[in-house]
Amino acid sequence: MDGTLVDTEPRWGESTYAMAAEMGRELTPEVRATTVGGTADGTVRLCAQWAGLDPTDEEVGEWIRWVYDHVSRLFAEGLDLLPGVADLLAEGSASGVPMMVVTNTFRSLTDQALETIGTEHFVGSVCGDEVPAGKPDPTCYLTAARRLGVAPDDCLVFEDSTNGMTAAVRAGCRVVGLPSADAEVPDGAVPVTALRDGQAGLAGLTVADLRGFWERIGRLRVG
Repeated sequence: MDGTLVDTEPRWGESTYAMAAEMGRELTPEVRATTVGGTADGTVRLCAQWAGLDPTDEEVGEWIRWVYDHVSRLFAEGLDLLPGVADLLAEGSASGVPMMVVTNTFRSLTDQALETIGTEHFVGSVCGDEVPAGKPDPTCYLTAARRLGVAPDDCLVFEDSTNGMTAAVRAGCRVVGLPSADAEVPDGAVPVTALRDGQAGLAGLTVADLRGFWERIGRLRVG
């Protein structure tokens, strides 16, 4: 969801930098990049370690609430769908394609973002506070496939972070990478540019294109 459907990463970045400063040490862009697509718990612990802190589990929970409150205030200022997303979701809904959001973001913020994205487009969502371990662990995608009643290999996943792509690959899904500038595309995922003759992003794609992606990724696996 974050960085794939809506441009939320700047809000997460601003909040992560603010949390680190509140802990006592400013993050560098390089350290911030390692938190993209990670879990809230992991981000808090990394920032705490960077600041020389050793928080208890209870204190980690307090910091998670701190950063979520900060992000929620920024979300309330408005979110922008990424290019092509609105048209693709509308066509998917009209065509009866079952779609799910799978995110490390907790339920409270996911529902807030879905108000902008359009809850009506999705048959459900799996959030970071609803599974035992977040991405890059595959449980979230295995859970989504199970709820859809399909095999993971039947699912086409779009992910922007290395953690997200890794989770989907480990689950056995067919994965299209929409990598941010600092994200590496892991083995088993296919960059969208490789499927679109060098063109990045989702703008201009149709449901027929996505079905073609699913088939091409399957052939790549066999090859």
